[in-house]
Amino acid sequence: MSDWELGKRLVEEMVFEQLIDAFVLISDRVVTEEMEGDIPTLGDPPDVVIGLDGIATGIELAEIRNCEDAWEYFEEASRLTFKKDASYKRRDVFAMPIILIFHSTHPPLFDISDELTQFSDHGEFNDAGFMEIWAADFSDAYYSPGHPFRMPDMFCFKPMERFGFHRIGDHGRKPYG
Repeated sequence: MSDWELGKRLVEEMVFEQLIDAFVLISDRVVTEEMEGDIPTLGDPPDVVIGLDGIATGIELAEIRNCEDAWEYFEEASRLTFKKDASYKRRDVFAMPIILIFHSTHPPLFDISDELTQFSDHGEFNDAGFMEIWAADFSDAYYSPGHPFRMPDMFCFKPMERFGFHRIGDHGRKPYG
């Protein structure tokens, strides 16, 4: 493994550690030690494989950069979703359920959530092979890395029953009230 690959892997692990607590709280899931299902061995597996409600589930992380507004964010999320979708289908990685999670530092999801809702409430991502598609906000406007009261805001693009903006706690960010 090259230094670049090792560095990329370490960054992915740090990103995953920062968002997993918020993800399981928002999606009402449980991370389990036990996993039913096969982990694909062809090609690149997802960035992280975890037991999610007892089922082996891949988590694919993708960074969204250089977006100034909601439309640019949505376009980049769409482009990355369908690029990864085509690649995963070609390599038969969708043999297991996979969740795609975008992460970014700009713009804050809270600031663009209304526009994202308008752009993406038509099922744009329904044809993608990913079981779920989320975005996590690591902007410093409303998030402090590692702080238990400042978990990242998230936006669900797919499935529709979880669609939209999600925040743990109120704007002052005290969790649970």
